Amino acid sequence: MTEKEVKDPNGKVVFKVVDHEGARFPVMVFGNVLDRLKALSEATFKDTDLFVVSYPKSGTHWCYEIVDMLRNNSSEFCKHMPPLIDLIPVEKLMQVPDGVFVSHLLPQHMPKDAIQKRCKLVHIYRNPKDVIVSFFNFLKKTKEGAMMQDMEFDVFFDLYITDQLPGGLWTNYIKAWTDFKKENPTYPILNICYEKMKKDLKGHVKMIADFLELKPSEELIEEIANKCEFQTMSKFKNSNVPESMRMVTDVRDKHIMYRKGEAGDWKNWFKVAQSEAVDAEVEAANIPLEIQYT
Repeated sequence: MTEKEVKDPNGKVVFKVVDHEGARFPVMVFGNVLDRLKALSEATFKDTDLFVVSYPKSGTHWCYEIVDMLRNNSSEFCKHMPPLIDLIPVEKLMQVPDGVFVSHLLPQHMPKDAIQKRCKLVHIYRNPKDVIVSFFNFLKKTKEGAMMQDMEFDVFFDLYITDQLPGGLWTNYIKAWTDFKKENPTYPILNICYEKMKKDLKGHVKMIADFLELKPSEELIEEIANKCEFQTMSKFKNSNVPESMRMVTDVRDKHIMYRKGEAGDWKNWFKVAQSEAVDAEVEAANIPLEIQYT
């Protein structure tokens, strides 16, 4: 396992990454990857803990907000950053009171204790074309992306499609989780399609509640759905940026996790050849999930 430099076409280093067991970790975020993964593998969780898992920029925070509201039987927004197990020290993870966590890790890197205890997983996935656009705009606002401030989208896309970016290919991540479910057919994991949830938010709040074996009132389901509409949620988050956001960005005047929250914005960015390249990648991966591009 060695540190690698990712360079743009001019030879400028834009990221530093470490490849390990089929995953590509950003050095700035993870630091010593082996130490981080070892600490997670030795961490102890409760069987009632649950995890929202996703490839970055797939609606992680949105889904977490819904799950957290349901778990706490409340429609109040959380004012803290979701506890990302990939980033937060294990000792602090043990202090999360409601046992709701988020992660971008592959199945093989999830905490062993949590998997052995069959902690419930909510996996939210979004069409890869919108993910790539969102990831591009997000990374430019982060400390991790400090060296790509002047990068054009076409360059970023080429780094993605040639599998050089932190996080690796979307298809590899999604396939890892669908393979995990195939190999563990009785494991409690709920797949949520981002685009479907946008079209029927209330129905998906109910679906998640059923999966979590919770019985919220119809009034609470309605309240959560209304609160978690993107514009409403984004307005609150941009007015209540948590102090812990400083870990990932120097932006102070807004919450960088919320941009447009649209389905189909990729059409404003992709060239035909780029769209076809992603289509080919997805088709070759034979993903057993419905993917909606609008």
